Amino acid sequence: MPMVNRYSSLLLAAAVLGSIAACGAGSGADAGPDLAPDVGDTITPTDLPGDTTQFDLPTDVPEEAAAPDIPTDPGPPEGLPESLPFAFTRPDDGTPLTGDEVAAFTRKMLGFLRQIHYFDYVLYTTHGVDASTGKRDWQFWYSEQFRKAGDLVTFYHPPAPDGGGHNLHIPMSHVLGDVVAAALVNGDPSATLAATQLCKGMTASMLGMVHDANDPLPHLMSRNVVPGWNQEFDTHDGKRKAVDTSGWWSPYTRWNTDRFQVTDNPYWGAVWVTNLRSKDDVPHIFQVVPVLRYAAASAKDPAMQTACAESLSMLTAFAKDIVDSDYRIRTKDENGDVYIPGYTGDLAVDGKQGDIASFTYWRDLIPNGECNARRGAELVGYHHPIVEDCGRGEPNDYDAIAFTSNSYNKKIIRYFHLAHLANALVNRDDAAAALLLDGLDERVAQDTALPEADMGYTPAVYRRELALYLAQLHAYGYPLTSTQARSVQQHFARAADELAAWPTWDPWAASVPDGDLGSYRPPSCKGSGTEETCWIGAEDLAHIFEACWSPLVNPAGARWVDCDIVRDPSKWDLPTG
Repeated sequence: MPMVNRYSSLLLAAAVLGSIAACGAGSGADAGPDLAPDVGDTITPTDLPGDTTQFDLPTDVPEEAAAPDIPTDPGPPEGLPESLPFAFTRPDDGTPLTGDEVAAFTRKMLGFLRQIHYFDYVLYTTHGVDASTGKRDWQFWYSEQFRKAGDLVTFYHPPAPDGGGHNLHIPMSHVLGDVVAAALVNGDPSATLAATQLCKGMTASMLGMVHDANDPLPHLMSRNVVPGWNQEFDTHDGKRKAVDTSGWWSPYTRWNTDRFQVTDNPYWGAVWVTNLRSKDDVPHIFQVVPVLRYAAASAKDPAMQTACAESLSMLTAFAKDIVDSDYRIRTKDENGDVYIPGYTGDLAVDGKQGDIASFTYWRDLIPNGECNARRGAELVGYHHPIVEDCGRGEPNDYDAIAFTSNSYNKKIIRYFHLAHLANALVNRDDAAAALLLDGLDERVAQDTALPEADMGYTPAVYRRELALYLAQLHAYGYPLTSTQARSVQQHFARAADELAAWPTWDPWAASVPDGDLGSYRPPSCKGSGTEETCWIGAEDLAHIFEACWSPLVNPAGARWVDCDIVRDPSKWDLPTG
């Protein structure tokens, strides 16, 4: 039975099962109390033997590549679906939105995105390695700080001696899916460039952990990577931009991750890496795979198609590695040696890490717990199921206990269900997808009815997160009711109302003063207690494009966005009457 750590506290009847761990508490540095006793010794992971799996995998599993070549994704054998392949309906409730209401909301959101130059903002505030260095270029969605001096804006990482961006792949995956979808919908040039650069950034989060030219595993994912040098260059539209990542140039060892320098990376030379990709971000990463499949197959811009196909190939190999490692996420230490967190043989270390990077830690006690995570990994890595059968994927004992232990677990569990559904659909696993939609109906009903006292968050935050989840479900066959469609609209429209006047969408604007200006990400809530209101965050503002890109939207559901308007920019400014 594992030791209690900050991801675990309550169990079935408080003692029967031990504790259930999640892996994080948000999209930035880990938060929340550390309930585990400190381990005084430095964690020194060791290599594990190759036969660590606890069950027999199929005999036709390909051998792992012996060279650091980027894997090639064969793609689903039957091609990609062009529509939802079956009917799935739910009873409606609430007052239906009129066509005029949907059109007015759509133009409101598009006008807001155009006013703030959203896709330029994405390009301004993401960074990694610029092409002017002569090295592989990429950009990633960080959430740090910026300062301005005349015509030069510097995006910098404040010193984080024992933290810094542990769960950045959550917002990164969301914004990546949306900019790729926007590029596919109407070819917006800034969206296309953002899609290209962020696809490269997703790839860099794996290639950054390549230890040297002889490293055979280019696809194991970090928590974050930053270059070991600072840069100054021109943006895509000619503005002077600098990037200072020196605040993260320091090693540390924590129970849940290490940061170290890789000095001989074959792509960038010196990089700083935070290792041990926990499972917090993985469902969001898996969720973006379907839109990358379509981009790799049909993007009109060659650079975007190449970048996103490469990212897709790497993510396929990442997921396959999880399946082949008995559904556990491998990582590397500072020497480039591979290990599985929680399974190093060091009881003190493993007891703290627990199920931080495992989809199987509680399988013997709750066999259907985390099934969506395991089967979703199979579909991403192999394009067909391997071992698991999750049925409806509905809430089970694991879900209830994990949420009681740490409320953040609900987000992880929710998104593994969504990612499983999305990848079942794009791999034409239709019977499973239909069952998963039925299970989602139960999950959403349960989450909607949850009393405020049990939400684990303030009601405003909880309802914002549920509205976003419903919007994302809409893209993959889940039919919204009229009440749900109105909630989705309200949370997006509130973002437009609250953020239209936010002063630093363009940090170079003359109205932005010189000096250290704090975060370059706008807020997503205001007020407190019963007066708190929340809205959709910066990484999800362009989700209407994903809703209109997806061929898998259910025609039986309530419509919350007018995709005819989204697809035709000439209609964006027309009157709504």
